[in-house]
Amino acid sequence: MLDFNRDGVSSSSLSTSGMSTRTTGSTLLACVGRGLLSAIAPTDNVGNAFVQLDVAHTYTLWPNSGTALYACEQARGMGGHAVTVVKPKVTDETTLSVVEITGGGFVRDVQWREVLSGQPLTSASVTTTGPALLVAWWWGDAGVDLDKTAVPDSGFTVVDSVLASGALVQCAVAVRQVSVAGTYNVTWASMPQQGAQLWLAAVQAA
Repeated sequence: MLDFNRDGVSSSSLSTSGMSTRTTGSTLLACVGRGLLSAIAPTDNVGNAFVQLDVAHTYTLWPNSGTALYACEQARGMGGHAVTVVKPKVTDETTLSVVEITGGGFVRDVQWREVLSGQPLTSASVTTTGPALLVAWWWGDAGVDLDKTAVPDSGFTVVDSVLASGALVQCAVAVRQVSVAGTYNVTWASMPQQGAQLWLAAVQAA
């Protein structure tokens, strides 16, 4: 599930609403991109606690802006589940992606990397010790002109994206199920040419 506010949309928070999540046992990953970087963790209407993974990272081209990733293992769920992030500035551009990994598990590895324009948009690698679901986020750093594209390789499938032109935090989310232990990464192809922040997380059954 992904939702976003463009720059100038006045709201004190942003929520992914209308989710129907498992009552127990899922792992939730929430990745947020902000025009005004904040490390405030998401909350939800079930009372789950989200823990920050790694740290919040600014963009080289946009030093006031950035992304952060959070997780909740063994989450409680419900119909009408909503995950919410506070907007430190009510008119700030904000994008929130929430991925539910049914069947749960633990975050075995998570890696972040920023690649600047003109280089291959290849993520850092994660390592698993068994079967795992890999979740990748592409946060492009291009300006407001033109619609964008973001296409992953290595068997990843895009499940959510916001790639429209205009003043917003662009994002694409992709997943891949792997059946054996190994070390994995993903390379994205995007248009127009640009750099990106790249997150990759591996959620592995306990």
